[in-house]
Amino acid sequence: MKSFSWTLTALSLLTLASACAPTTTARAPIVQALNQSVQVQDRYLCVIEPRNEDQSTIKVMDLSNRLVRSVFLPGRVISLDGNQAANRLYLSVRSGSENPRYTLYELDVTNLNLSRPVSFSQAGLTPVDFKVKEDQLYVSANRQGNGVLVNHPLSTGGWKYLSTKLEAGQLEWSQRQDVIYSLIFGDDLITRTAINVKTQQIVSRQTFSHGIPFGNNLGLVAPKGEFFYAFHQLQGQIYLYAFDIESNAVARQIAVEQAVGILYSSVISQDGRFLYATIDNRIERFELRGTALTKLEPIPLPYKEARHLTLSQDQRTLYVSHEQEGVLSRVRLFSDQTYQVDKLGFPGQNKELIVF
Repeated sequence: MKSFSWTLTALSLLTLASACAPTTTARAPIVQALNQSVQVQDRYLCVIEPRNEDQSTIKVMDLSNRLVRSVFLPGRVISLDGNQAANRLYLSVRSGSENPRYTLYELDVTNLNLSRPVSFSQAGLTPVDFKVKEDQLYVSANRQGNGVLVNHPLSTGGWKYLSTKLEAGQLEWSQRQDVIYSLIFGDDLITRTAINVKTQQIVSRQTFSHGIPFGNNLGLVAPKGEFFYAFHQLQGQIYLYAFDIESNAVARQIAVEQAVGILYSSVISQDGRFLYATIDNRIERFELRGTALTKLEPIPLPYKEARHLTLSQDQRTLYVSHEQEGVLSRVRLFSDQTYQVDKLGFPGQNKELIVF
């Protein structure tokens, strides 16, 4: 079945009145980032604003002139991925409550053309996670009670089942060529299944007990899928666990210093060296060396209730949404662990975000 596409135009054009002014500097005067190496200039900041069960707004700020445009999205975003080189944003969207429909949308952030290249529901898929690589869509999903990994070329269409014998989980590319991982952080077990997308074969499957106590747990996979990190929160106390999946060894040691507060979201840098998490009105950060963790100085933010966060392409700037309407925080990171925090005006209620 070849899917169809259609286009929505931008619905509104908003002009941002407030400028972006620096407010906080850590410890010492700011130094040139990473020894004066060339930085990749952020151009577009995309933010999701949910309206109701069947409506959202995608807002795009041109960071060069603070101009904000928006486009209507018929549904709620459940996951997203971006191709920064092509200025394409991909969104897995759910619409409807009693009989939900699942759809993949593609947004050209330069002109706000929104298309629908794939209907997951028409293929009988309930998506769990997806990745887009070189015009190829890879989806871990449930179909008729079974976990599957499927491939769909965005330019030509057509579904290909790569595996029908796995639990659908979070996807992460391996450092091994053509191998993708599906990883599940369950109540008791961590399960990682490696699939070769060329040969359509399961390469390996690892399952082991993680030993994390019951509570509010948040897990995330490091780039290349070799390590897994999990936050455990119970009664305002937050602990960080680390697991070496590649060697099939469980490191149940908690980070030396615990954090205190309400955990919301976290992200790992692309080189796997730093982990950032929003807790209350600050960013907690850890330097990672596999399962060895060093807790760095937290970064206080100018607004309360920090929510989602995203990293710039060069991994030197964090953008953070807040429960408070109309504002974001922008944190510039420097090589000596100092930082600078800016208040960034952004109209509306802001949730998930990604930068191009």
